[in-house]
Amino acid sequence: MLGHDGKFLISVIIPTYNRSDLILRAIASVIAQSYSHLEIIIVDDASQEDIAGVIKQIDDCRIQYIRHPHNLGGSESRNTGIKHAQGELIAFLDSDDVWLPNKLQTQLDAVAQAVPQHNLHNLVCYSKFQLSPQVFYAQSIFPSQGKQTQETIPHYLWVSRGEMLTSTLLIARELALKTLFKPGLVKHQDLDFVMRLEQQGATFIFVPQVLTIWHNESRSDRTSKLNDYQFSLSWIDTYRGSITDRAIKGFILKEVAPKMLLDYQKKTASN
Repeated sequence: MLGHDGKFLISVIIPTYNRSDLILRAIASVIAQSYSHLEIIIVDDASQEDIAGVIKQIDDCRIQYIRHPHNLGGSESRNTGIKHAQGELIAFLDSDDVWLPNKLQTQLDAVAQAVPQHNLHNLVCYSKFQLSPQVFYAQSIFPSQGKQTQETIPHYLWVSRGEMLTSTLLIARELALKTLFKPGLVKHQDLDFVMRLEQQGATFIFVPQVLTIWHNESRSDRTSKLNDYQFSLSWIDTYRGSITDRAIKGFILKEVAPKMLLDYQKKTASN
């Protein structure tokens, strides 16, 4: 909905599970945004830690706290946020990532430029992001380029070596509601989501500026750390026939082969 000053309300969705030591950093980066017409929806996926107590430390009326009675996973946490969102636009932020202060305003400017040619309700805006020097050995910036107009998402991700980090996405609420994250996926939730956004007719807008810091904190319960390459093979197989063999091979080289090699090395070392 538009505010009294004609600005879009943006619903910021922060899913979290047992990240009481990190979530304040993420929320602070939202509060520090130069664009302030926001609602901040924190979805606690039945954490064992006192996330509610941490949130109470923050005095900001824009914050809504929702707690799942049972652990449902990352997809359902984001979907809960989407279904509660009141904004015309939705932005996602993982609870261990942070935004730079101009993140939302920069993307809104890009969206405003695109709207005369495209339907606002089909727009997905994403940007470059930087790997955190606190977690990774060296600072790196991804992606090197945005998706070309006629290029498919699978081709962009696995042939052109593109990236589309969830914490960079700014998306029309109507499109998010039509698509939603696929429940039950223990991995590749983000990849699956952007692929199905394309199937829904989304138009992707790339901002060639670093607007997000990806921390990718190392945790034993983090799903992206799961070394189950069989799951990855099963997941990509569900798209066989709808994406090119070249894209599938690119996915296997990027997501599956390194895990197979690691699994082989572990088995060899244990023998």
